[in-house]
Amino acid sequence: MITSIYCTLPTIRVQALYISILSAFTFFSYSATAQESNQKPNVSISQAMQLFISESDSIDAIEELIVDTFQEKKDTILGLAYCNSYLQRGKKENDYEIQYFSSFQMTYMYYLKSDYNEAIRYGSLSVKLATKLQDTLQGISSYSLLGSSLYVIGNYDEALESYLSAKRLSNLIEDSPYEILCLTNIANTRLKLRRFEDALKDFNNVLTIMKEEDSTTFSQYDETYLSATLGKGLALSELNRLEEAEQINNEGIRFSKEKKDEKHEAYFNINLGHIYYKKGRYDKSLGFLKDGKYMLRDFSDLENNKFIANYFIAKNYDKLERYDEALALLDSNFERIGNQTNTDKTVEMYELAIDISKILGDKEKQIFYLHKQKEVSDAKNKRKSLAKEILFEDDMNEQKMKNEKLENEKTQSLVDKRIILFISAILLLIVLFVFLSYHKKTKLNEQKFLAIIEDISKDKASKKSKEVSQVSKIKDEKAKLILEKLHDLEETQFFLSQDATLHNTAKLLNTNTTYLSQALNAVEKQSFSQYLNKLRIDYVLVKLKEDAVFRSYTIHAISTEIGYKSATTFIKEFKNKTGLNPSYYVKKIKN
Repeated sequence: MITSIYCTLPTIRVQALYISILSAFTFFSYSATAQESNQKPNVSISQAMQLFISESDSIDAIEELIVDTFQEKKDTILGLAYCNSYLQRGKKENDYEIQYFSSFQMTYMYYLKSDYNEAIRYGSLSVKLATKLQDTLQGISSYSLLGSSLYVIGNYDEALESYLSAKRLSNLIEDSPYEILCLTNIANTRLKLRRFEDALKDFNNVLTIMKEEDSTTFSQYDETYLSATLGKGLALSELNRLEEAEQINNEGIRFSKEKKDEKHEAYFNINLGHIYYKKGRYDKSLGFLKDGKYMLRDFSDLENNKFIANYFIAKNYDKLERYDEALALLDSNFERIGNQTNTDKTVEMYELAIDISKILGDKEKQIFYLHKQKEVSDAKNKRKSLAKEILFEDDMNEQKMKNEKLENEKTQSLVDKRIILFISAILLLIVLFVFLSYHKKTKLNEQKFLAIIEDISKDKASKKSKEVSQVSKIKDEKAKLILEKLHDLEETQFFLSQDATLHNTAKLLNTNTTYLSQALNAVEKQSFSQYLNKLRIDYVLVKLKEDAVFRSYTIHAISTEIGYKSATTFIKEFKNKTGLNPSYYVKKIKN
């Protein structure tokens, strides 16, 4: 279940000839109408132009040509072709300045074209080149742009690593806005990683620093301030500090109106709508959500924001049992989204559609939405995996170049040759060790999985008989009576409720917590918490094996279904019980 609206596109501050500062911070990740382009610069360059780029001594003239092609002529494809040719020259001449200029321009243009995989490829290269040049501003720009490319496709861990690198570099520049922009990116990414306490601290830090800043010397002051305020409200909402979140969003609305920033005013209205949704005030929630959506009507590049507003409106309709309206709104989203994989919250939208279809008893729609949800999830996972492969590929290529250099040098010295052979042997041993460890772990997990399946297949009646037999041997009549009642209560599946506490369970058994705890400790040799976790994990193992629809739930949804308030707690207890990750177990069951 989604508990807040946050799909922000991070701050990118770049150093380029034709860009001083890219938009400081845009709420929501990207427009759903943006085309996902995989088109590479395949336009042919004239022989004269190729000669000019590859041999001219006027570096400034070449770079002005590239900038003019992008900025004035708006010819992205030709500009990318020029950049690629210029990059090859830089590699040939081993000129890092040329390579950095080319790779950074290509990263930025691919980013604008929504070709994030290529943006990641060249962004990774520009980061390495900025490091070699030891240029702080170039490093901040490259790490920020690479982080933003990773962020947009959902690779938040890698994005955070890039933003933290940019932040470390920004600390080297005194009295500059770079630190604020980097901190804002970091805070946003931590929101995505659900590290809400850390994100809240970061946003508070940003706002504190900005109060000491002279707004006239910081061109992005208002937008960054609004973005940090927005992020703070989101973090507070996620932490269920709803009154504080409401206050912050109202402050954001007042500031947005003062600055005549209708876009951010819309975002704050939408977030207020979600806060009232969490409070159970659905009609008031709908009012804010619809107002926010209306304010975005003329922003054609914020389609994704409108989809999310529709999603939260549909959630309210669901609570108000206006199921047909909710489904109609979701179906409208799905139709407009089409095959775009960049649109945020699509998986959650399908999850809501599945739940509503289940309530309406429409199995055909349930199956349809489940199928579409799987397609979207697979596409998003594929994008993330491809991005990681690109980063890994770049690292491997760099390592390959280093190895080739060593190979050329080894003929000059016998010592060098022995060093290379030694390093190769060590690398081989490491690879072999990693492979064997992985194989061993995979085999062990498979054995654990099969053991679980075999245990589930055992006769349940015999397990029940064993429990009765154990209880019958208890000499303490009071403890015996309590445990008999407790085993009978297990048939009601009371343990699936989040209210299944020691106190509430003792109350159901007409006893007190002390007697119940003593009975469990003396006979079952476990605490109430251990007892409850065992029941839940035993239940979910069988449920996942036998119920295909239940298997389609997210880990968070599964944990909620069986009484856990935290998915993290569920994963921990599942591992303690089975030695496996629940996602691995689900995957093996599906296969």
